[in-house]
Amino acid sequence: MPADVALPPIWLLGSSGYSAELAAAVGMGFAFAHHFADHDAASAMLTYRAHFKPSEAMPEPRAILAVAAIAADSDAEAERIAASADLHFVRRAKGEFVPLASPQEAAAYPYAPVDRQRIARQRERLVVGSAARAKARLLALIEATRADELMITTMVYDHAARRHSYELLAEVFDLPSAG
Repeated sequence: MPADVALPPIWLLGSSGYSAELAAAVGMGFAFAHHFADHDAASAMLTYRAHFKPSEAMPEPRAILAVAAIAADSDAEAERIAASADLHFVRRAKGEFVPLASPQEAAAYPYAPVDRQRIARQRERLVVGSAARAKARLLALIEATRADELMITTMVYDHAARRHSYELLAEVFDLPSAG
């Protein structure tokens, strides 16, 4: 461990109210895992802010909201490519840990009614749509949670479509181009 380099601030990635309270109590940054948490993101992040105790490393609360988002040129295309994420979630719930399926494989999968219920529940956390639709949903999440930053993950089978999703989101939020 180099002695001449300061350690970065420590953050807690959590998915519950308890993790929010812990991060607040010890004065560290808090990142909420909205992309897989059943706990309400707004409740956790507002609890973190309300109970934050300043520390030497972090004098004020800082919160990141980790979100799963899939953007495409149209709502229909986003829905098509999001089918891979839907099937992935169904399979994980059954203890099947396999590579991400193509949208075609996901469309042909014989979903049971319980699978459809799981997908509907997961879709409450997954942002899917055109760039404008995704932006509106993300802005609503930022407002509800008072997030300082978003950390976006995009689970898409095709690398070019995944990259395009990130490009669309960067463009709609006026972020500088990477290349």
